[in-house]
Amino acid sequence: MRASAPPPPQAFAGIRGTRLAAGAALGFWTLALILRDNPWSFLDWINLAFHEAGHLFLLPFGETLHFLGGTLFQLLVPLLLSVRLVVQGSPFSAAACSWWLGENLLGIAFYMADARELKLPLVGGGENDWNHLFYQWGLLGEDSVGLVASVTRGMGVGIMLASCLWMLALALPEETQAALLDGLARRWTRGQAFCSRGE
Repeated sequence: MRASAPPPPQAFAGIRGTRLAAGAALGFWTLALILRDNPWSFLDWINLAFHEAGHLFLLPFGETLHFLGGTLFQLLVPLLLSVRLVVQGSPFSAAACSWWLGENLLGIAFYMADARELKLPLVGGGENDWNHLFYQWGLLGEDSVGLVASVTRGMGVGIMLASCLWMLALALPEETQAALLDGLARRWTRGQAFCSRGE
């Protein structure tokens, strides 16, 4: 009696399908947002709530913090959530919150870019925070506004793409993740050694 051949190895064994799908979906969403002139999405209704809360919480601490408070809260909420989730041992959820942080930066950059033209409709018809802040800091010139908005947008895009890669990496089998981390650690060590020799 002939022994049956062992089953062929499964190419996708150990891959977490849900994580892979979520990371890929956010990757496509990232591309859709960065290719649009206006990066507004339904998430910005949530971001807006934190933005307005920031203004209210920081109102007693002076005019500058009051105007800056909306942006600060928009960024602090996803950032602190991401850090907390990493500490709690939930890196995938932390990566999703990190993506949310980048998405906020994309919206903030769009808001910053409007600081001169003031075309965006605002809640309650109020003043553009960044028009006030740029004016206060002597940065309301066209070049200054464009530079700060572009850098902020670039940071947002970078964080969003890095978060998607993080999520996709966490979808891989644990052995593959360990091998990737080991490879990155070795490259880092070699890079540090090279820099040390150059000094």
